[in-house]
Amino acid sequence: MAMPLGDRLERRALEALASRRAELERLQVFALGDQPLVMHIQGIPGIGKTHLLNALAARIGRAAFVVRIDGRWCEPSPAALCRAICREIGASESENSKLVATRLSKGAKRTLLVLDSYESFRLLDSWLRQIFLPSLGDSVRTILSSREPPRPAWRIAPEWRGLFDSMLVETFSPEVALEYLTSNGVPEDGARELNRVTRGHPLALSLGLALYSSGGQVHARAAAGHQVLEHMAALFLEDADSESMQIIQAACLVRTATAPLLAAMLPHIPTDKALDRLRELPFVSAGPHGLVVHEAVRVPVTAALKSSDPARYQTYRRAASQVVRDQYRQAPRSDYWRCTADVLYLLENENLREGFFPTMESPISVEPARADDEAAISEIIHKFDGPESRQALEQWWHYHPDSFFVMRDEQGGVQGFYQAIVASKVHKNVIGKDPLAASWAKDLPRLEDKAAALWLRRTLDRDTGEGPSAGQAAFWLDIKRTYLELRPRLRWVYTCYCDAELYRRSFEQLGFRLADEGQPVLDRVLHHTFRLDMGVDSVDGWLGNLLAQETGMAAGKPASNSPLLDEQARELVVNGSRIGLTPLEFGLFTYLVARPNRAVARYELVEAVWGYGKEASTSNVIETVVRSVRQKLGAHRNVLETVRGVGYRYRPPA
Repeated sequence: MAMPLGDRLERRALEALASRRAELERLQVFALGDQPLVMHIQGIPGIGKTHLLNALAARIGRAAFVVRIDGRWCEPSPAALCRAICREIGASESENSKLVATRLSKGAKRTLLVLDSYESFRLLDSWLRQIFLPSLGDSVRTILSSREPPRPAWRIAPEWRGLFDSMLVETFSPEVALEYLTSNGVPEDGARELNRVTRGHPLALSLGLALYSSGGQVHARAAAGHQVLEHMAALFLEDADSESMQIIQAACLVRTATAPLLAAMLPHIPTDKALDRLRELPFVSAGPHGLVVHEAVRVPVTAALKSSDPARYQTYRRAASQVVRDQYRQAPRSDYWRCTADVLYLLENENLREGFFPTMESPISVEPARADDEAAISEIIHKFDGPESRQALEQWWHYHPDSFFVMRDEQGGVQGFYQAIVASKVHKNVIGKDPLAASWAKDLPRLEDKAAALWLRRTLDRDTGEGPSAGQAAFWLDIKRTYLELRPRLRWVYTCYCDAELYRRSFEQLGFRLADEGQPVLDRVLHHTFRLDMGVDSVDGWLGNLLAQETGMAAGKPASNSPLLDEQARELVVNGSRIGLTPLEFGLFTYLVARPNRAVARYELVEAVWGYGKEASTSNVIETVVRSVRQKLGAHRNVLETVRGVGYRYRPPA
């Protein structure tokens, strides 16, 4: 049986590692040596970083235990990374970073922790640098492999001097590229022409070999260095037939191509056939969740489809959106991140996608404020806020210094700060002395709701204050880590800006609403509150609803699509009459309605609606709310079924 094209190209890529001998030896010395402790590998997409790491693991396999995590498939939160490491080392899963660090460090031989696709872990960079990696034992070395350069904080932090190093993986020299091509059957003249276009880029060379193997010709000018891969991919796709192009276009629209997604987007093409076509392509790789199209191909193909055939582009997105939303409703909690990532890849809102999957490099790092940051934070507050606001923020620093986070510039100075805290943790004295905090506490309808509310009290940049800046952008990027850590309990997000028009349009696109009723005036300035209600499905429900709005799936209909519930009005509709619901009744009924015919466990309801843990699921509070909803449903009370030993189920009326 003939070897598939993708396998042949994989073998050639591994053979080409002979030209990476110097890089491989340097990494081996690092992995088995005394210092440094962390190595950052940087290289543009397709340059061969992953192949280099594969070769390193094979070379040191007897001398070291290699633990490898791919950032593309792991939620960028401390808890998720800890669980992933436990799975890799064969230990029982834990979210306690100190315990995981101990387990990782206790082996008899050297341990090499490799975080591949590290750009996907941007949200974790400060936590890794400040907390997790310093807690590892002397027997552990860490490699961070990324398409981006390391954050400046790694080099300027005094504690990392001499312990951190970096390496740039570059393209092949002309001599190496020519040897690679000619050894695989390309005549010398053709190899020179091909390398003139590919410029020694490894994956571009693989595409060139695929073109040569299929009889194609490369007659084009050399592209700029950062565009080589896109350029070669375009040449590769020039001769693709219509059906193959449809398969590639559909696969490029989603994070991973799976059988359900391809079946929904391409109902006229057999799914097995579509998957087989994709597997044969040199720019498609297999991941744990499905097939992945290389980003250098994905971006231009998607842009071309959107501009040339917008109707088909939207049809694909709507079909894929329905699949990922249905998968979320049926997914266990362990699969939430996969569903979140699938939704984010379909969203067109650049601000939101950038917040979870940042693509633009920033010199600013974000980390918890230290005690010696108080003076810098105070100076920024005095620069932009009046005495009443300053007095309120002083109370926050006194009672909740851990709610302050600072944005540091390339020199380690405080570029700005922001505050973030779960409402249930706020001290009563802070609420008593901060009029804004008091108004937010009053706005939350019930005491238990405070565990599901995140307060972002203030954010200021030292140069622009509230105004747009790199510091503000870093804040809104960093807060997404907190969103992930708090789900599925997180429901409400509160933030405040004195100039409501600065971000009103961006906030409204994300679902935030201006809530100025009863808001305080401090220093003769109205402090405008923006409030986001994510709904009972927390972060994933919020993202799913934004996707539905983008693709036209919502169309003004209640998300529940139940004849008994008007979700917008938060009312039951029974025999033509409207009956109001309390917050807990609405939360419970909406959660069940969104999962029709599914038995929902009691602890799941408690976590989603009340925000407590499993231990609260034994109380009779659920029965009390269910009984109340059934009474309001009247003749339709049987739509809420009790599932013995489990919980409850919503059975849609016929």
